[in-house]
Amino acid sequence: MTTQLWGLITLLAFMLLLLGLTFWAGRKGARPRVLRRIAAYQSLPATVGTAVETGKRLHFSLGTGAIGDTDTAAMVAGLVVLDQVSAAAAMSDRPPIVTTSDGTAMLLAQDVLRNVYARQNALARYEPEAAQVVGQTPTAYGAAQTILPRDEAVAGALLLGAVGTEAVLLTEGGRRVGVTTLAGSDNLTAQAALFAAADHPVIGEDLFAGGAYVGGRPEHLGSLAAQDVMRLLIGAAILLGVLAKTLGLF
Repeated sequence: MTTQLWGLITLLAFMLLLLGLTFWAGRKGARPRVLRRIAAYQSLPATVGTAVETGKRLHFSLGTGAIGDTDTAAMVAGLVVLDQVSAAAAMSDRPPIVTTSDGTAMLLAQDVLRNVYARQNALARYEPEAAQVVGQTPTAYGAAQTILPRDEAVAGALLLGAVGTEAVLLTEGGRRVGVTTLAGSDNLTAQAALFAAADHPVIGEDLFAGGAYVGGRPEHLGSLAAQDVMRLLIGAAILLGVLAKTLGLF
């Protein structure tokens, strides 16, 4: 078989697994799936609760990536968590503020916030300017993060998306005013920096599991389970291939 055919078979297998496990997770009376503990996501309710109780904003940063580029997956993962977090934070006197350096991501964030208020029958409280483009270069974006926690009366700062080492400036800005920071990126260098600088770092592929941990919707739980199954199947196939090659079976 050609490489393209194997790739197509793998993709189809994943899609079937995704559909099947999503249906299984959403069926009536389904037992809740037990997920391994990720401290960063478990700290989110307390951060959102602080924002609601104090009447302050929650700052959600999507980073410096661009939709339609290699950063799309990380940006979409951030938007999924934004939808779930802002549903609770919208009860605050001041709506969440979302920052990004990409215009397309800003429009998507505006749509997420508008849908949240529409679901709560509070569309009159929706503020389009709550999602902003803040600096179109990594340096400018990072510099803006250092003053936002103070200027916008932020109670908690979240960074989930595509961002480089400039992410440290967000955590530093929060540290200066005593704001709790949760941060994760798909950039390895940024992950290393955030592990030391953020109060609650999100490491590695945990960035893409946020939807399942925060919202627990069937489609997100099914996706997480399908990924785990595919990892096991691909790992088993690699081991069998190595064993067969070693034994000279092909």
